[in-house]
Amino acid sequence: MKTKYLLVLLPLFLTLSASAQTEKQKATDKMIDSIKMAMLSQYAMIFPVLRQGFLATDFIGGRTVIGELNGKDLYQGKMNIERIRSNFNIPLAQWGKNSITGTISYQQIHFETDDVTSFSPSFPSTDQSVNKSTVGLTATFSRTDSIFNHPITYSGSVSGLTDEASSVKRVNYLGLITVPISRSKYSSFTVGVVVTIDPSTVEPVIPIISYWHKFQASDLDLYVDLPSRIALRKQLSKKAWATVGSELGGNIYFFDLNQPSLPQNNIYSTIDIRSGATFEYLVTKKLVLGVSGGLYTAASSRMFDQDDKPDQYFFRTSNGSSPYISFSVSFLPFLKNLK
Repeated sequence: MKTKYLLVLLPLFLTLSASAQTEKQKATDKMIDSIKMAMLSQYAMIFPVLRQGFLATDFIGGRTVIGELNGKDLYQGKMNIERIRSNFNIPLAQWGKNSITGTISYQQIHFETDDVTSFSPSFPSTDQSVNKSTVGLTATFSRTDSIFNHPITYSGSVSGLTDEASSVKRVNYLGLITVPISRSKYSSFTVGVVVTIDPSTVEPVIPIISYWHKFQASDLDLYVDLPSRIALRKQLSKKAWATVGSELGGNIYFFDLNQPSLPQNNIYSTIDIRSGATFEYLVTKKLVLGVSGGLYTAASSRMFDQDDKPDQYFFRTSNGSSPYISFSVSFLPFLKNLK
């Protein structure tokens, strides 16, 4: 009789046991995901590029610019810039050492040039106001591996840029390889190389160097990520920190000109350096508010035919510096992989 009861109850015991193991595994997986997300959030506080989303509004003060057309002065004026920058990263899939991420970016800029003095009869001496926007879609594949027992990370991405919904006006490809050279409790050193396939790129191959050092006496962190940024970071409290340094940036905008003597479809490429201080505060578990200010330097501003290279430009504005202030809202990682 007892054996009969055991045979009847055994499937039930096995079902309950399997269910308990499944629930335990789910709880374990959830705990592991929480730990990973917490670690990624810590890194994202230090490296804004790792954040889930970012939105910033820049106000760049007036600087005197001279516009040159085919090497001759065209006009002079005082230029002010208002700019909105945003991007959102979406983790699409992860398996083993591989991951795929999608990125949506949007930028809108307003150029306002006052006190215009014309040096050409064909250019009016009136204030100029130009609005431009660029939308970007990027898919990135990354893999962490090892070669001869040495860790290595490599990734490849394809990006499409446009200013209209009907077509993609620019496609570029990027490859990245990074190799950590050394790492200790208070410093790390990584080298790598970036390869870009894009006609508008100034340098198709760029070596990169990433160095971090912790100054224990002053509780300061030094970040040297060449060629993109150099910064000193100070943790002011558990939820607040400040950063001082310089950051290199670049953007492209699309111009369709209806001038018989000029190309029809063009790209306006800008390279800028922002030097100053940034203060950020963790408002909630995932929301960061920031304000920064300092000196904005226009290192390069050129317009060229979309089939040409930047050094084949026909129009440019003179370089110069002006004060800027920026307000930002960003989100630490909160989305899991869709697959």
